[in-house]
Parts: sequence; structure tokens; C-alpha cells
Amino acid sequence: MIASIALCWVLGLLLFGVALVRRRRNSSSGQGRSVLSGADRKALESVALGLRAVAAGRPHGGRPLPEVYTVVHSGKRLTLRLAEADLEAPAPWTADVSGKEWSVDTASLRRTRNGGGGPTHPYSLTVTLGLHRGERTLVDLSRLSGPIALTGDDNDVLLLAQALIFELISGPVGTLATVVLVGSAATPSVTDGLGARSTRLHTAATRGEALAVGENTSPGGGRGQSALQTLHRGRDREGANARTHARRLFVVTAAQYRNERWGDTPLRGTDALLVLGYIPALEWNFQVRPDGSLKTGRLGVLIDTHTARLG
Repeated sequence: MIASIALCWVLGLLLFGVALVRRRRNSSSGQGRSVLSGADRKALESVALGLRAVAAGRPHGGRPLPEVYTVVHSGKRLTLRLAEADLEAPAPWTADVSGKEWSVDTASLRRTRNGGGGPTHPYSLTVTLGLHRGERTLVDLSRLSGPIALTGDDNDVLLLAQALIFELISGPVGTLATVVLVGSAATPSVTDGLGARSTRLHTAATRGEALAVGENTSPGGGRGQSALQTLHRGRDREGANARTHARRLFVVTAAQYRNERWGDTPLRGTDALLVLGYIPALEWNFQVRPDGSLKTGRLGVLIDTHTARLG
């Protein structure tokens, strides 16, 4: 009798273990991420329309485009929080009295969308970090002045990285975005979680091969400074106002970052670098927490539920 109970207990543990492994595999396999949900796509379409309106309202050779700190979508309203005050918001945007926030009614944006046409916008690496108090919060990764470390439990880091990449390569915001998975970040453990392939997604074996992706699309892209040495303001002048440059997000593991000396790699002002794992002394560090929140460190953006938990 005791032996039978013990055997049942062992079999139960084994079945539980198998179910857990399958669940973890399925969660990272991209099966639930083959398409954006209707709610996600509708929100991101509003963001894309709003950013295009910003680009259209600042004609070439006129006033510079604003440095967008965050984009907040609350359903009925879309808000841009700017790094510097700017009272001259282009229509249909309206600036608040401080000039630090521009807002627009999302329904109004959709009514004036002109069939979805209009200019491309230079904020294509704008991606959802998650929700804060129920509001979708997005950040343009190319506005950060150096590599971004994504840290926490390995599986949580992987799932969040996949969610960020998937939104960039399949969503309506990333019209000029290219994601390059490099070396060990291009293995099936990452790529299998991205669902259908996209022309915006590339893989590369080495740093040199990765940097060659998209080179012919950005003449004069300004590659003279290290990503760790580029000042935030200087990066913004080159990046936000370079309208036609492809936006490249490179994704590497912490080991490859160290081995290939990515910290010394000259990147364009329109590029961003995401490092999967902890690297000491990096200026930007996003920590995935067990409760589903995201700690964004110096960036100071509050995220209660990160984007990988929204599906």
C-alpha cells in the first residue's frame, strides 16, 4: 500500500514536471505571438498615426522634431511626454501649459488618418514596455545613449525580449525598424518565440556582419563615436531628425557583448543595443521582476506589468 502511494506520488511529480516544461516551452515558442491582438494593434495604430502627425507637422528644414521621453496610450487619449518644453505642437496635437506634454484624442486621430497614408516617422524603435496604472507606456529605445541591459530571471528576460522584438517587427509603429539578432541571440531559443518571420528581422553571426545590415540605407549615418561615449543630446539631434534612416536594434547576449567588445562599437544615433543579461556599469538597466513589473533604473519610467505579461 505504502509502495503504491509512493509510486503515485512520484508519477504525479513527473507529470507535473512534464507539464511545467511544456508550459515554459510554449510560452517561449511564440505560438501565442503569431499576430498582435486586436486591442494591441488598435492601440499601436493610434501611436503610429500620432507619431506620423508629429513628423508631418515639422516639415523638412523647419523646426526640429521633439525628443519624446515616453508615449502613453490611455485608450481615449494619446500623450507624448517630452524631454524639453515645446509649446508649438503640430495639429492635431495640443500642448499643455508647460509645453512638456502633447496630447490628442485617439478618435480624432483615426478620423483624420487620410487612409493610413502620410509620412514615415523617425520614432520607429518606439516599443511598449508595459502598463502603468492601466496605461500603455512606450519608449523609443534609440533615444537612450548606450546599451540597455535586460536583467532578471533568464526565462523572464527571454520572454520580454521576444515581446519587444515581436512588436517592433510586426507592429505598425516600426515602419523603419530593423532588428538584428547577433550570435547566440540568434539561436532557436530566441527566434522560435517570434512567430512568423518578418523582413524587419535579421540574424548575424558576428558583430561585423551585424553592423553591415542596413548600411546602404543610411548614407552619412554618423558612425564616429562609441555608443557609450555619445551624449544624449547629440544623439537626439542626429537621431530624431534623421527622417529616412533605418532604425536598427541589435540584440546580443551578455557573453557576446563582452567577447566582441560591443561597448566600443560605433553605432549610429538611430541605433539601439539590447543586451540580454547583466553587464556591470551600464548606464541603462531594465530589470524584469518576479511580480511582472519592470524596473527601468535611470530611465525612471514606472511599469507595473511588463509587455510580455499582457498577452
